[in-house]
Amino acid sequence: MVFVSVLSINSCSESSANQEVVNSESKEIVMKDFGRTVPVGIDKEGDQFRVSFILSAQPYMIKDTKENEVFISMISEAVKNESPVRISLKGNSNEIAKVESPSMEDVRFFKSTLTKEVKTEKGAANRLASVIPDVATLNSLFTQIKNQSCGTTTASSPCITFRYPVDGCYARAHKMRQILNNAGYECEKQFVYGNLRASTGTCCVSWVYHVAILVSFKNASGVVEKRIIDPSLNSAGPITDTAWRAACTNSTCGSTSVSSYANTPGNVYYRSTSGSLLYDNNLVNTNCTLTAFSALSGCSAPVPSTAHCGF
Repeated sequence: MVFVSVLSINSCSESSANQEVVNSESKEIVMKDFGRTVPVGIDKEGDQFRVSFILSAQPYMIKDTKENEVFISMISEAVKNESPVRISLKGNSNEIAKVESPSMEDVRFFKSTLTKEVKTEKGAANRLASVIPDVATLNSLFTQIKNQSCGTTTASSPCITFRYPVDGCYARAHKMRQILNNAGYECEKQFVYGNLRASTGTCCVSWVYHVAILVSFKNASGVVEKRIIDPSLNSAGPITDTAWRAACTNSTCGSTSVSSYANTPGNVYYRSTSGSLLYDNNLVNTNCTLTAFSALSGCSAPVPSTAHCGF
């Protein structure tokens, strides 16, 4: 399996992912070490390749040049085998500048962390209600979640980064699920993949995937329906999953497409397009990622490193 933001998953201490290589003559930043991660997709787009990594919703690019042939081959092989590589980016950009082979420790780490197994939770999780009883309760839960948005006076710490949709959807969804669980309800999640673009109303963001919680509730007739809760895309209330996927493919932001989508149990933290899974049951990565993005808003990129949010 696989994941990143480009998540280089290192220890909880500051890692080499925050170190930059500097040209000693010009003082210009040449590369930023992103550390170990797993590429999960590579697609040709014009004169470059679009690369996706585990956890990160951001697309990364590498130019299709003679100099990059070996790097592109290494990424392609890593995607095929769902194995890690070490990545360096050009300073202050999403452009891949260098690819290196992983250490044996990197390989062992990802083999032990990524799984195809759908894990069920025991104990209190099994006592949670799977269906919200009515629309009023659904709307109340939506308000509780929205009130935890960063920048509001009602949010606790860490706040949920709805105002910074550029990345971190996996952490936002996991935090939303925690709020539901604390209220006595369980949810699913829906992952959508493709060339995604969404509008905040003032700017556009690009994603390789997006995820939010999917809840079940009884309508006024007592029939069970499902809705997506995702204030980063719709702050007015829960919406159907069809409307949510449409918001993820906003053509006013450019060419878009959905390659696939899938529902998972709520405890799944990340799902790759191939179905590999990542869990964050203790919310360590969740809370760390939200904290890292908490002061940000709008569509500014590249995304700050979350390498220190290792598992």
